[in-house]
Amino acid sequence: MTSDPIERVVLTHLQIPFKEVFRISGGEVAIKDAIVVTLETASAVGLGESSPMAAGFGYSSDTPEGCWEDLAGTIAPSLLGQSVDSREAIAGLAGTWTASRFAIAAAETALWDLLGQARHATIAELLGAPDLRIDLGVESGLAVGLYPSIVELIKTIGAHLEAGYRRVKIKIQPGQDLELVRAVRQHFGEIELMVDANAAYTAADLDLFRELDQYDLLMFEQPMAAADLDGLAALQRAVTTPVCLDETAETLAQTEAAIQRGACRIVNLKIQRVGGLGPALAIHNLCHQHGVACWVGSMPELGIGQAHGIHLATLANCKYPSDLEPSSRWFVDDYTIPLVDLATPGIIEVPTRPGLGYHVDPVKVRRYQVRQQEFTTRTQG
Repeated sequence: MTSDPIERVVLTHLQIPFKEVFRISGGEVAIKDAIVVTLETASAVGLGESSPMAAGFGYSSDTPEGCWEDLAGTIAPSLLGQSVDSREAIAGLAGTWTASRFAIAAAETALWDLLGQARHATIAELLGAPDLRIDLGVESGLAVGLYPSIVELIKTIGAHLEAGYRRVKIKIQPGQDLELVRAVRQHFGEIELMVDANAAYTAADLDLFRELDQYDLLMFEQPMAAADLDGLAALQRAVTTPVCLDETAETLAQTEAAIQRGACRIVNLKIQRVGGLGPALAIHNLCHQHGVACWVGSMPELGIGQAHGIHLATLANCKYPSDLEPSSRWFVDDYTIPLVDLATPGIIEVPTRPGLGYHVDPVKVRRYQVRQQEFTTRTQG
């Protein structure tokens, strides 16, 4: 079944404060930016989110301003009058956009929402997720940033563990690494624990990772620069802990090259980084073919961005708890109905309504709106 033609596109730039400053090795941020893409047809509304961090934050070079320009200048006008009848049709349309992947992800995921509603299927079902995985829900893992002291790190982890998170991820950087892992292990015992370096190390740090290898960690996430396949491969040969790719796995070709080089045993799937659900599905399937496990990461996004991640995390090869967490974990508020939350300890329920299964709260959107622009066939004509 084909979705109805898109009659109206609305872009809404929101800013919602973090509950506390979020710090990683590449910078810190206090306000979360998101650009909500709303696609309206005669019978449905599709939602997507572009979720870059503010300029200067270390995740990527994508910024809210750049994504807004791509969406308003190129992508939104091109969507008017379009309809989609398959995953392939969505990929074909998205392939015509020369833009930031973060911007493309917003429109691409909104098209998946429209397709799901037209087919009376959830996005998880469109992706091909097993029914059992959908029924079980998505495992939520606790992620914490860098803190000025070990005491503050331990206190933060302890305050959240009662929610039943299925693993703990801590950030590390040179000078704040081994002692953090040692302290967390000593304080919390045999919890499922991993570290995320956000590419802060080099091959000169192999001895440090050999020491970290003794602490029974789930994985080392992106320990070295995205393009340093030699260093990542050397590290994976030197340790038993799996190396997990994040920034390296930006495209299917880059992921395949890393796998062929032996640079990883796990891949973190991020919808924003790869440009949508279709590219994320392709990387997931590639990893499955090569025996490389996956899991779903987060920027973290606000509600609509996380909601798309919930559907992605139901795929069969997503073997580890996700970075998807309740809205109230990171932000002072959120703009979705319902809010992203844990249905049971450590588990996020997968929506069963057709499409995404989440909607926007118009009151919240007005409260946090920075700017808005709409496109219709009338305004374009």
